[in-house]
Amino acid sequence: MAEHILPKTICRGKPRLTGVLALAALAAACVSLTGPVAFAQAVTRIDTVPAPSLAANLLGDPAWRQVSVYLPPSYATHQQRRYPVVYWLHGFASADRELISGIRQDLNIRLAMDSLLAAGAAREMIIVMPNARNAFEGSFYANSPVTGRWEDFIVRDLVSWVDRRFRTVRARSARGIAGSSMGGFGALRVALRNPDTFSAVYAMSPCCLDSEVFFERSWLAAWRGAAAVKTLEDFQRAPFRSQLVIARSAFYSPDTARPPLYVAFPVELDGDSLRLVPAVAALWREDPMALIPRSAPALRRLAIALDAGAQDGFPDIPRNVRTVDSLLTALGIAHEAEIYQGGHVDKVRERIVTKVLPFFSRALSSP
Repeated sequence: MAEHILPKTICRGKPRLTGVLALAALAAACVSLTGPVAFAQAVTRIDTVPAPSLAANLLGDPAWRQVSVYLPPSYATHQQRRYPVVYWLHGFASADRELISGIRQDLNIRLAMDSLLAAGAAREMIIVMPNARNAFEGSFYANSPVTGRWEDFIVRDLVSWVDRRFRTVRARSARGIAGSSMGGFGALRVALRNPDTFSAVYAMSPCCLDSEVFFERSWLAAWRGAAAVKTLEDFQRAPFRSQLVIARSAFYSPDTARPPLYVAFPVELDGDSLRLVPAVAALWREDPMALIPRSAPALRRLAIALDAGAQDGFPDIPRNVRTVDSLLTALGIAHEAEIYQGGHVDKVRERIVTKVLPFFSRALSSP
């Protein structure tokens, strides 16, 4: 896997389109645009999606979800046209508006897409951003009796609702899924388990691909904090990493006989050490790193890209991206992988504009 170092500043000039190699420069130039281009008629709307897959969750979360939807400039005027769709999965403790609210380096997905379209560096797509924040701050987009069947919500409830509500190309070849951090984990896992629904996946800084790191002593404080959580109110006051391991326990090792969290932990505290609970730890080891070697037929059906910052505060993330790159290469599966100079979220805007949106513009089919 080649390691690419991106420039510290984004191009703010007005480059000319001279061929395929100019796309990245054009996209980078667009990052600096702060207002809509002249032709922009794109809109971002908020809807409510019924979520029957979440109805039986034990945390009391509602069986509906808010979703933000970007509709491209020509959507309102070309009434017969249909569009490919990209589903964006947000990170832990975030929400659907993370690509619109400006929390990611002032990113507004509508302005970013309009700028790319004006530069000829992307084509029109619908972008769907569901709100997956729940009582545990995140579900990792996996099915669980505790948090609800989140994978089913994405693959069944949400996709079918979008296809009914909007003029989409209703085919796997026109559907992509992407996300950052927990969303990168979810995008990769959902895509490899559902290649009949999605044809392309981009995992940005995907966290938690290999569960072994959570059994290491470096996570002792997180597990100690998790062990102190006895109520949902305690959970809200718990440290971030303690919330993270509880949320992961909810889908790897749920235990419906242990209210109010309904989870079993894969480790026990042993003074200043962690002791594995073998039966529970075995459940955690059914992670994406274990799934990938067993999923070659599904992976060969996908256009795949993943990346990570070399300076990520979670050092297992770039390490695991390198490992996934090696696994895919060994399996003979075409993919794109990149380690760039940056941290966990400081390059989200730049990467979405220069990498993610152009990737789906190439990978997804049009009518």
